[in-house]
Amino acid sequence: MNKYFSLKIKKMKMKKIALGVLMAGVLISSCKKDKPEEPNEEEVITTMIVKLTPAGGGAVLEYKFDDPDGPGGTAATIQEIVLAPSKTYSADVILLNKTVSPVDTISNEVAKEKDSHRFYYEVQAGANVTVSNLDADANGVPVGLTSTWTTGTVSTGKMQITLRHYPAVPPNKAVADLVSSTKSGTDISTVDIGGFTVKIQ
Repeated sequence: MNKYFSLKIKKMKMKKIALGVLMAGVLISSCKKDKPEEPNEEEVITTMIVKLTPAGGGAVLEYKFDDPDGPGGTAATIQEIVLAPSKTYSADVILLNKTVSPVDTISNEVAKEKDSHRFYYEVQAGANVTVSNLDADANGVPVGLTSTWTTGTVSTGKMQITLRHYPAVPPNKAVADLVSSTKSGTDISTVDIGGFTVKIQ
């Protein structure tokens, strides 16, 4: 074999190796792109604590909705919220899962996944309180882990608090979404037990 043909064969082999490396890279890249994204799983939440801190100082108030063994077990309990008239409170919601040991603070997960969660505060007739200034996700859509509650005159009424979860990837959460949106499901809600009774006195 002369030097010309030997060199030509070597070049052909090098081209085949380079082509093989390129194809392998394309296949690996394709596999990475084709890997399905994991859906946002719903959290197990047994307890909702509403923590209210009065503006200007005063005792911090805590009110609880508790269903420690989850749906279908022991009946859930809910406390009555009692607030002062013409007062502003900073509200924080703490969520717990008591079915595990140690107890898991689920509100920390909600804070990390704001784009797939949203609280709805439904103030019903009779409750003279306004909920505003809900915290938002990176897209400006309300979340509601924190908020501002402003009370009016003496009154008694109900408030429903519902946390909705968006399982899709991406979640596609929007400002206009209703509590009944088909894009989301309920993680925890006070609706089945009648909601929080709110007394302004």
